[in-house]
Amino acid sequence: MPEETVLPPVFEQAVPVVFGADDGFFIPLVVCIQSIVENASSTENYDIVVLANKFNKKYIDILKLISKNKNNISIRVYDVDPFLKKYDISKLKTGHRLSIATYYRLFIPDLMRNYHKVIYIDGDTVVLKDISILYNEDIYDCYAGVIKDYNIIRDMSISFRHYVHDVLQMKNEENYFNAGVLVLNLDCIRRDFSLPMFLEQAEIKGSKHHDQDVLNSLFYGNVRFLPPKYNSMWQNEELYLHVEGGEEAIRRPSIVHYPGSGKPWLKEGAFRTPSRNFWKFAESCPYSKEIMDVCRKSCTESVAKYTTQKRRFLWYSLLALLLFGRKRRHYAEKVRGLRCSLADTKRLMEEGESALPWNS
Repeated sequence: MPEETVLPPVFEQAVPVVFGADDGFFIPLVVCIQSIVENASSTENYDIVVLANKFNKKYIDILKLISKNKNNISIRVYDVDPFLKKYDISKLKTGHRLSIATYYRLFIPDLMRNYHKVIYIDGDTVVLKDISILYNEDIYDCYAGVIKDYNIIRDMSISFRHYVHDVLQMKNEENYFNAGVLVLNLDCIRRDFSLPMFLEQAEIKGSKHHDQDVLNSLFYGNVRFLPPKYNSMWQNEELYLHVEGGEEAIRRPSIVHYPGSGKPWLKEGAFRTPSRNFWKFAESCPYSKEIMDVCRKSCTESVAKYTTQKRRFLWYSLLALLLFGRKRRHYAEKVRGLRCSLADTKRLMEEGESALPWNS
């Protein structure tokens, strides 16, 4: 592979942290990087790399501000366009809320050939502890250190269970992991896999959860499961109540993950208790005003749709009464979420600006 498409390390020894991003996901990215920098140890070096395609120069400059005057922290945005041109990526599945950036995880072993081990992390997370602690977890001779996707495991339908068994060829669906936080052993991955193999498998096995399914299928049986505190999804008490390490994931998470549509910078997620972690770092990052404006606009739109939202609440309440099993639980959770959302909207209607998450 030509040297110009290989990303060199900045430090001789460092904690490499890699993101895949595009312009549309800058808000969570800048907040997550802010959280990493604020919790970084002065005795470690941090090599933070954002893999992106034609990233906005304004965004690049903002990211560099976060590590200004910190000699032990490097933040780089690496344009993957020259690299992507070498492969046929036209068949990779993209669509609503899914861009080609989600597949950049698969490119890391080739793009970062001079690295042995890296952390990959989704942008819609905040890091509450020094990320070097996660990096120093021993993943032995495994492909990756991973955290189980308790959300998918809990709500797995019969059809998805068959998909996991038959298509992904995983005998035990309880071992399905989330690809939002990964400690990747690049030496082991390069030894047994190639990027063309990853891309071929993405075409075959990418119909449900895309590259996450590919990694689950290919890495099956050779991963180390890490505690859920490293990928605590919204610190969901109901989700982690009966999970080993669940208490720590709820009360003392190292990384909080915000998957799904109700993001903390939008009204539907902004008032949920775990969003306080997001706003703590959003307020101190160099893009804070813009993030607040996005949230303010989302809240204004929610107030305008209050009546429609109330009708949806009544409809879901009826479905939660009429349906059974997994579907009943699904709509019961929607009812609980909408009940809180309606209360937040009403408070916004009554209190205005003072009710916004960074003021309350």
